[in-house]
Amino acid sequence: GQSPAEARERGCHFDVISFCWLPSQCYDAELSRIFDAENHLEWFLDPNRTQPVSHQQIMTGEYTGLYVNWNYHLRHCTAMWRKLHRAVLGKDGNAAIDGYIGVYEHTLHCEHMLLSGRDTALEIINTRIAVKYPDCGI
Repeated sequence: GQSPAEARERGCHFDVISFCWLPSQCYDAELSRIFDAENHLEWFLDPNRTQPVSHQQIMTGEYTGLYVNWNYHLRHCTAMWRKLHRAVLGKDGNAAIDGYIGVYEHTLHCEHMLLSGRDTALEIINTRIAVKYPDCGI
């Protein structure tokens, strides 16, 4: 789909790691739950942190164009690598790689972020995220 409503109608799941609506074949529910439970993340409607969005609101998958801190960006990158590796190994039968994580440019982007941002404070708001609707093919 191209909207949260369409994605829900098609049986897709909102993945907080990637901020994607994903079909079941490429949704790693276990890893998404782990990521959500281990990370106490914050989302904002503005870069000045004056309009927070609650966890409950985030999990609806209805919000896009949100601002997050550097910590979120780094954790997103490492979790996406975990997801890719789990998919390659066929962990829990989830062998499909979605069209967002499967794009090599995302790996290069994360590598650049991790290596070039070592001096960036984790709480700095420097990333804007948008909801995506990839398929399960690369």
